Order: sequence, then C-alpha cells, then structure tokens
Amino acid sequence: MYDAILDVAEKLFMSQGYNETSTRQITEQLNISQPALYYHFKNKEEIYFNVMLRLSQDVERNLRKLSAKEDLTLEEKIDEMALFLQRKHPVNLILMLRDIRQMLSEEMSYKIFMLWKTSYKQPFIDVFERNPEVKRKSEDLDWIVGQLFVVISTYLETTDKEVELLRSIHLFLYGVMND
Repeated sequence: MYDAILDVAEKLFMSQGYNETSTRQITEQLNISQPALYYHFKNKEEIYFNVMLRLSQDVERNLRKLSAKEDLTLEEKIDEMALFLQRKHPVNLILMLRDIRQMLSEEMSYKIFMLWKTSYKQPFIDVFERNPEVKRKSEDLDWIVGQLFVVISTYLETTDKEVELLRSIHLFLYGVMND
C-alpha cells in the first residue's frame, strides 16, 4: 500500500501541484480510508517528501549512469541526460519550485532542495568538471548548471519537442558567436 500511495500521490502532485492535491484525492483514487493513509504517512507534507525522495533517487541513478558513459562527448552526455529528464520525468518544474518555496515548511523546503541539488544538479556539474573540453571551469559550475536547467525545464512538460531541446542545449554549450 505504501508504494501505491506514492504512485498516486506522485501523479497528482506532478500534475496539479502540492496545494491543489488533497489527501482525500489520494484516498479516493486508491479506494482507501484517510486513517489507512495516515497509517503510512503522518501528513501530506511527508507524502510529498517521500514522493520527491523516490523520484530523486531514480533520477540520480539514471543521470549518473548516463554521465559515466565514456564513449560519449560532453554534448552527447548532456543531451542524453536532458532527454532522460524529458522522457521519464515530465514535471512542471516551475510548479514544483513554487510548491517547495511557498507551500512547505522551511525545514521541508530545505530537505527537498538538497535532494534536487544532489540528485538532479550534481550529476550535470560532475560531467562539466570531468570534461577537459570545458574551458570555463573557473566560473561557478553550480550557476552554469542552474542556467542549463532553465533551458532544459522549458521542454520538460512535453516529449514532442526533443529536437528543440537538443538545439537549445547546443546553443547553450556553443553560443552564437565564434571565439
């Protein structure tokens, strides 16, 4: 039942957001009582955290696997990692970030931000750090990857824009001007 609750909650949270999802919606979709839900989780915030924890563990495992491929160029690794996020986790990042900042307790917001930073962002940072082609390592790679996520997040809610996503990554990596 624990995983079934997380499965339903994930679909609802990722499509509607934290605030618009109620525990009643979760229980109705599972055809269980509220006490049955609260047997597994003490409140909605804990359900949300566990959804995010499970998602981030899956994302990190897959991003690290892609980033470890030695036969790919930097661009190919970034492309594959971004396409993975688009195909497997088409979430509304703007909605998710709003939820994290505005709807959750400060402690929970911090915990989820740290999950995102280590699971989503760090694998990209590691790719840039390990690649000898990257010339701007003196720049803040955390900031650079944050800007890359701005580009990627534009295309996460739809899987029919793979070409545009890849073109945008290419533009991000190589710019519009020659050296």
